Amino acid sequence: MKRTTGVLLSYVLIFFEALSTLLLTPYIIRTLGQAEYGVYKLTIAINTYLLLLDLGIGNAVTRYIAKFKTNKNKIQEKRFLGIVTLYYIIIAVIALLSGIILVVIFPRAFSKGLSTNEVVLGQKLLSITMINSAITLGTAAYNNVIIAYEKFFVSKGSAIIQIILRMIVTYFALKAGMGSIGIVSVNLIMTVLCRIYYVLYVLCVIKLVPTLKGIELSFVKEIIIYSSLILLQMIATQINATVDQILIGALVTGSSVILAVYGVGTQIVQYFQTFGSAFTGVLMPGIVKMVENKASAKQLTDEMIRIGRIILIVLALIWSVFLVNGKEFIKLWAGQENINGYYVAIILMTVNIFVLTEAVGTQVLWAMNAHKEQSYLKITIVLCNILLTIVLIKWNPLIGATIGTFISVLLGDVVVLNLIFIKKIGMNLIYYYKMLFKGIIPCAGIIIIIGFIINQFLASGLLCFLLKSFIMVILYCGFLLLFGLNQYEKQLFGSLITKVRRGSTNE
Repeated sequence: MKRTTGVLLSYVLIFFEALSTLLLTPYIIRTLGQAEYGVYKLTIAINTYLLLLDLGIGNAVTRYIAKFKTNKNKIQEKRFLGIVTLYYIIIAVIALLSGIILVVIFPRAFSKGLSTNEVVLGQKLLSITMINSAITLGTAAYNNVIIAYEKFFVSKGSAIIQIILRMIVTYFALKAGMGSIGIVSVNLIMTVLCRIYYVLYVLCVIKLVPTLKGIELSFVKEIIIYSSLILLQMIATQINATVDQILIGALVTGSSVILAVYGVGTQIVQYFQTFGSAFTGVLMPGIVKMVENKASAKQLTDEMIRIGRIILIVLALIWSVFLVNGKEFIKLWAGQENINGYYVAIILMTVNIFVLTEAVGTQVLWAMNAHKEQSYLKITIVLCNILLTIVLIKWNPLIGATIGTFISVLLGDVVVLNLIFIKKIGMNLIYYYKMLFKGIIPCAGIIIIIGFIINQFLASGLLCFLLKSFIMVILYCGFLLLFGLNQYEKQLFGSLITKVRRGSTNE
C-alpha cells in the first residue's frame, strides 16, 4: 500500500512539475531570449556533472537503510548514516572547489560558441548553481533515508510544495528583470529550505541519529565497492544526457540558438522520463525485500513485467499524442523558432520507452549487488557516444547530436542491459517483451492512426490542439478497458479510483 501511495504522490508531483514547465518555460524563453536561454541551459548541463560527486552513495543509502530496516538492525542504520554523513560533508567541499575550477576555465572552453557577454553570464550562473549542488550533495543522505523508510508523504509532499513556491517566486523574479540569475537564485533558496526540513525530519521524527562508533572497515569497503559501480552508471547516464549540449557549445560556431532549440526538445524528454520514472523512486525498498527473501527468477521477471506494463501504459499514451500533435504543441508552447525541438524530443522519447519500462530490472541488479557488468559496459558505450556525436554534429549539429545519443542509449541501456538481465536475473527475454507489449501497443497504434486522420479535419490553434489530444486520450483509455488491460491492471486502477473517491468523500 505504501508503494501505491508513493506512486500516486509521484504522479501528483509530476503534474505540478509539468504544470510549472508549461506555464513558466514559454515565459522564460520569451523573457530571456533564445541566446540567454541557451546559455542558461548550457550551464545547467555543466553543473549536473558536479552531482556525479555523489559517487553512487545515494543509491547505497536507500539500499542499505532498507536492508537494515527489514532486518531490524537499528545500530547498523545509525553507523551507516554516520559514514555517509561524513562522506557527503567532504563531497560538498569538493563540489565547491570543483565549481570554482569550472568557472575559471569556462571562458577558454566556450569562447568559440559564445560571445563575451554570454561567457560572463555563464560564469555567474555557474557560480550560483555550484553552491546549489554542494548543498544538495551535503544533505543527500537524509533525503534517501526518508525514501528508504517509505515516508513518501514527506519526500513527495515537500517536493510538491517546493515546485509551487519556486514557480511563483521565479515568475516575480523574472517580472522584476532578474533574468536567468533570478531563476538560479530562486532554485538555491528553495533547495536550502527543503534540505533543512529533510535533515530535521530524520533526526527528530524518524529519530535516526548518525554515529561513527563501532564502524568496521569491511563494511566501509563493501559500501565503496557497491557505490563505485553505481557511479560508473551515473557517469554514463549523465554523459548521455548532457554530452550533446556540451559538444555543440564547444564545437559549433554561434551555438547559443541551436542550444536553445535542443533545450526545448530535451525539456520535453526530461518530463517524459519523469513520468516513466515515477515508480523507480518508490521501488527500491520493496525490491530489497524481495531479494532478501530469495525471490526466484520467475518472480523477479514477473515483477519487471507487472511494473513495466503500468509504466508503458502511461508512456505509450504520451508518446502517441506527442507524435501526432507534438509540432503544434511546441509552436504554441515555445514558439515557431523552436519547432525543430520536436525531432529531438521524438527521437529520444522513443528509445527512452524501452529504458524506462525496464528500470525495475536495474533496481533488481542493485538490490542483488550484481551490477558490475552493467556498469562497465554502459561506460564503454557512452564513450562511443562521444565519438559518434563529434562526427555527427559536423553533418547536422542538432539532429546529428540527437541521433548519436539515440544509438548510444539503444546499445547501452537496452541491448546490453537485456543481456545482463538474462545472465544475472534469469529473465526470459521473449516472454518479457511479449507480456510487456500485449494489448498496449495495439491501443497506441490505433489512436495514432485516428489522430492523424483527425488532424486532416481540425485546424491549428490552442483549442483544436486540446480537443485533438483529449479525443486521443479518451479513445486510448476506452481501448485499454476493452482489450488492453489484464485482470490485475483492471483491479489496480479500479482500487485507485475507489481510493480517490473515498478520499474526496471524507473531505
